[in-house]
Amino acid sequence: MPKRGPYKAGLERQKQILEAARKLLIDEGYHNFSIRKVAKKVGISPGNLQHHFATREELVSAMLDEVISVYILQLGELRNKAPGPKDCLKSVIEFVTRDLQTRDTTVFFPEIWSLSNHDAYVDGLMQNMYEVYRKIYQDIALEINPSLSEKQCQLIALFISSIIEGHTMFIGFKKSYNQDCEDVIIMIYDTAIQLIESGNIPDSDSKNQPQK
Repeated sequence: MPKRGPYKAGLERQKQILEAARKLLIDEGYHNFSIRKVAKKVGISPGNLQHHFATREELVSAMLDEVISVYILQLGELRNKAPGPKDCLKSVIEFVTRDLQTRDTTVFFPEIWSLSNHDAYVDGLMQNMYEVYRKIYQDIALEINPSLSEKQCQLIALFISSIIEGHTMFIGFKKSYNQDCEDVIIMIYDTAIQLIESGNIPDSDSKNQPQK
């Protein structure tokens, strides 16, 4: 049987690199982000790092994949624990909104947003990351109201995620309205559940269907 030691060690090294990359982005911003600096944080040579991630773009891609996979895992655990879809929606909104108040989240995501405005490659990665995240809201919405169309589920997911993300600069770490986080959570949930249950969500796709 082949030994798994080197393979496991390689995976552990990759995780160390990705965590160092995330921390560097948070602490110094993307304008100071380089393979050399990430390697220094890990305590390895740039050449050694490039054995795992050949380019800066490849490293950023893997870093974003790692970030979203951790979130998806955590949100999946919340879904498994929730007794019903409404409780699940509330738990997910609470978790994601409260997470805005951590320094890492307050700094990391706006840094990615800013970069995406100037880098098409990063914008593509970011859009894909949020698409995976919004799918959670789409699935929950359909469980709450099975009569919703696919377009309506997509729109409510976009609406919820946009509201939450938009609060980053206001209720995030050391921001002016940080203390209002719990009230914001209540308003986001109440608005979302009302729209989902009523089905009062625009459905442009249905308007484009030919009349019978």
